[in-house]
Amino acid sequence: MKVVLANGVFDPLHYGHLRHLQAAKRMGDWLIVAVAADEAVNKGPGRPVFPEWQRAEMVKALRCVDRVIIVHDWKTALMASEPNIYVKGSDYDDGIPEADYCRERGIELKFTNEPSYSSTKLLRYYADRGAP
Repeated sequence: MKVVLANGVFDPLHYGHLRHLQAAKRMGDWLIVAVAADEAVNKGPGRPVFPEWQRAEMVKALRCVDRVIIVHDWKTALMASEPNIYVKGSDYDDGIPEADYCRERGIELKFTNEPSYSSTKLLRYYADRGAP
């Protein structure tokens, strides 16, 4: 069985996240998603908008997700899940600090090719328009 790990903040969860996680699931048999703990979110003031338990519950509700863990960093996520494949979005394909760790442990590093959205930009867009 191939275990796939994806991780992120998912604040708020949006279409780009859904497509990324669906693509990650197609890469293996079991998809684990690591959601960043509140203290680990460094997206600026007022973030995360949703607490970790709500973000985790939203991600877990997706049909493609088999398990969700809440973590403080990527290394904890990799150690806790022991995946065969570690998946990041295409916006990270220019290099990530996890690459050496994965290579040393035989974890295959893959990137999805799905549309990329920015939660920060989406929140700013709606805040500028006074939307709820």
